[in-house]
Amino acid sequence: MTDCATVSVSEAAKLLGVGRLAVYQAVREGRLPALRIGSKPKFRIPRLAIEQLLRNPAEWQRGAEE
Repeated sequence: MTDCATVSVSEAAKLLGVGRLAVYQAVREGRLPALRIGSKPKFRIPRLAIEQLLRNPAEWQRGAEE
């Protein structure tokens, strides 16, 4: 299944053109929603959230200002 509803942090970073640490920070700050999956939690980022973020990049920056 190539069109998963979620992507890994690394994949999200590539799609957004940022580093993995920036994605982790955005998740911690609540600017990017993520699912924690498994007993050793791994974050999965919904593709829809990435698409919305790319449509409205001010959301990415607004979270950093708050």
